[in-house]
Amino acid sequence: MGFLVGPWSFALNPFTGTSPAENRRMMQATFIQKVLICAFLAFLAAGIIEWGKVFVTGADEALNGGYKNTAPADLAPRRR
Repeated sequence: MGFLVGPWSFALNPFTGTSPAENRRMMQATFIQKVLICAFLAFLAAGIIEWGKVFVTGADEALNGGYKNTAPADLAPRRR
């Protein structure tokens, strides 16, 4: 591996002594790519939120499925 990074490497420019990779900049995403990435992440977030709602509703029904509070609320003040 040392021959790839040493001063005798074939990848070095003989005039500047630098590697061609050092002169290149990092590739950046275009606007359309950023929009697609954000849309995909938003879709995943919405899916996780909906899954959470279904999970909580299902768990609530599993725990309290037999209990139905159908009696009307008595909001009138009690007389003594």
